[in-house]
Amino acid sequence: MRLTMLALFLIFAGTSAFATAASQDQNAQASGPQVTTIFKTEVAGLEDKEREVITVELAPGEVEARHFYSGVELIYVLKGAGFLEMDGKPPVALNAGTVASLHQKQIHVLKNMSQAQTLKVLVVLLAEKGQPRLALANRGTSPKTVERNNSTVPGLVF
Repeated sequence: MRLTMLALFLIFAGTSAFATAASQDQNAQASGPQVTTIFKTEVAGLEDKEREVITVELAPGEVEARHFYSGVELIYVLKGAGFLEMDGKPPVALNAGTVASLHQKQIHVLKNMSQAQTLKVLVVLLAEKGQPRLALANRGTSPKTVERNNSTVPGLVF
């Protein structure tokens, strides 16, 4: 009887711990991309511009909201794999070492297609001083655009 009670207790405790861990993992993904500002400064000789360097991390399977920046954006993939989708252009496969450049106010979305690894990118922004850095776009993206691109070659994309 004691052995049965002990076994039931251990099963219950293990199930509770697993459920708690699973809900914490879902909460972590639901919180959205982690954005960290590394550096922000004025641009010498251009009084109306500022430069900002940030990192963006997307958890496995995470998709960021469609958005655009008020300035020119340079993206460098530090680790992971995914896709960069831009309005009016074919999706770009992202792998460690890929570099992409986005025009001012170009609507885009980053997608981490891995179910196991975080996608981490370094973003360098050159924007109008005093303007909001980020603006959300209001139209959804089509999942079919991801399926059309099978490229996995890292490289320079403009």
